Amino acid sequence: MDLTPSTEQLEIIDSSVAFLRDRSPITRTREMFGADANVDSGAWKAAAELGWFGLGLPEGMGGIGCGLADEALLFREIGRSLASGPMLSSVLGARVAAFGGHAELAGRIIGGEERVGLVVPGSCDLVGPDGLVSGDVQLLDADGTLALIATPEIAVLVEVGALDDVVTVACIDPAVRLRRAVANRVAPVVAVRVADDAIERRGHVLAAAMLTGITEAVRDIASEHAKNRVQFNRPIGVNQAIKHPCADMAVRAQLSLAQTLFAALTTDEGREDADFHALSAHLVAAEAAEFATAATVQILGGIGYSFEHDAQLYVKRTHVMSRLFGGIAAQMPRLTYQERQEILETIDLKPRMTRLMELLAREVQVLELGNRLQSEVAQEMGKTQREYYLREQIRQINKE
Repeated sequence: MDLTPSTEQLEIIDSSVAFLRDRSPITRTREMFGADANVDSGAWKAAAELGWFGLGLPEGMGGIGCGLADEALLFREIGRSLASGPMLSSVLGARVAAFGGHAELAGRIIGGEERVGLVVPGSCDLVGPDGLVSGDVQLLDADGTLALIATPEIAVLVEVGALDDVVTVACIDPAVRLRRAVANRVAPVVAVRVADDAIERRGHVLAAAMLTGITEAVRDIASEHAKNRVQFNRPIGVNQAIKHPCADMAVRAQLSLAQTLFAALTTDEGREDADFHALSAHLVAAEAAEFATAATVQILGGIGYSFEHDAQLYVKRTHVMSRLFGGIAAQMPRLTYQERQEILETIDLKPRMTRLMELLAREVQVLELGNRLQSEVAQEMGKTQREYYLREQIRQINKE
């Protein structure tokens, strides 16, 4: 498997970098902090004209027909630029509409006429067996009429107007619009099962790509500051307390990119382990971004804590992106509802990962015990069968 970007993929990177620099720079994102909407309508329409929202859709469904790896490279640059707006959920929402047979809706999303917000579930069983949506939800950037809910089994689009008790609340990331609501047996507008298209898996990969872009951005900020900031007639980067975290950031950024691209390619190739690698990419990228953003603030010193510097914006965006799609808890059906909810509600990364490792260790022990029991049963059955075969042989010999 070749992880090196092709010529066409390099063109995607170059064009997206140029577009984001000119139409959606961080300065423009800052200008919209206090506005009702966090989307530049002109830039959104221009992105649609470039084909961003249908980049990975088959041509027969109105898309461009590129692979998930191509989309990942695009979203890596979106993450690096801190562009605001529901780009991730709109791209996924277009797939739900297209694979769900709603070609007109898919065309509106691809054309930039309809934006799709993202639902972050408050519980692990938001979409019931009957396909209806019930429970507490958080809405990210849902300024349009639709919102996406993606689970390991199904992805649905619901009308925002069908939700109850919608309340706007402050988000840790000032560039993200957050609302809370309650779904009371809401019927989806369109639904797509995982057998038709693995929407959530693609969401994990694209979220990982955005987190990778964040890690690379703060890596560059920190290393540049370490080279240019001089104390006692020497750059601060000569000190181990500075250069070691910078080196760690570089390594983690490379690991994050490699795992993300590998996960994208496993999906493009239809491999059986695609789900595992997609979730791994999201976890690896989230850990890398959380470490890198925190270390960058520390390296920058006092300026890193100021609102005027972009470092704190990367920290906040990382915390939002790390918790999309319910994390690994949603992928572990063996866990009890309370255990999955516990993981979802644990905010700090270290205790969350510690508890997760404890639960994973338990699952490994259960699987090992099951395998051992199966092996012992097979051996016993084999022994019994051999004895039966020998008895039959002896019986036939005696009969002769």
